[in-house]
Amino acid sequence: MKKVISLCFILALGILLLAVVASMPRMGDPQSPTNTHIIDRYLERAEEETGAENVITGVILNYRGYDTEGEVTVIFTGLAAVLAILGREKRGRVHAYPDRSPVRSSLVVRSAVRFLFPFILLFSLYTVLHGDISPGGGFQGGAVLAAGAFVLAAALGLWSAGRPVPPWLRYALEGAAPIAFFTVGVIGILGGAEFLTYMLPRVAAGLQPSLRTWMTLFIELGIGTGGAMIFLSILMALSREEGEPL
Repeated sequence: MKKVISLCFILALGILLLAVVASMPRMGDPQSPTNTHIIDRYLERAEEETGAENVITGVILNYRGYDTEGEVTVIFTGLAAVLAILGREKRGRVHAYPDRSPVRSSLVVRSAVRFLFPFILLFSLYTVLHGDISPGGGFQGGAVLAAGAFVLAAALGLWSAGRPVPPWLRYALEGAAPIAFFTVGVIGILGGAEFLTYMLPRVAAGLQPSLRTWMTLFIELGIGTGGAMIFLSILMALSREEGEPL
């Protein structure tokens, strides 16, 4: 019965998606909204309407904020799916290749990774914090941080990669991205506007620029932190040894 219900749901969703695609403008149509006025409006009025100096940030976190919130939810759902299949890692039972190998990695490699990791962490933080005014942002910063953790796991072992962030803290931060979006969305409603809106009519005009900056930064930090923790948790779950009891 559950399989039938799941199949019906998937079919209904597929029909809905096909109907949406069929109603979209033809690829390259010069009369499509994208070519007639949307791009021009983004370029000319993004800073005024979104409060973001970077047009890309204005588009991702404001004009298409619901879509971006959906993206972070998909990432979180991906983690939930992996954990549903594999389960959480168990300390002492999940290892990376360097943990199992009788031959330690090169001293040069270990030293280089330990030296470079703080710079990787710093670059990740820079990418997140400057995402609203330059290329970068939460997704990119989180991916850089996760890549640094993967390098640690490959060179020093899985638990060396996970040691800087205790498991209980990592579990709590996995949902940082959707929580950040929801929090900023509620602030937008309380400020007299709509969900995920940064232009708040109930806030004094002199405070609005600073508030928009902090709201944007809060979302970027949530995306970066949540994304990095999710990637690390998936790595931990996927690294379980064969034949190990759950």
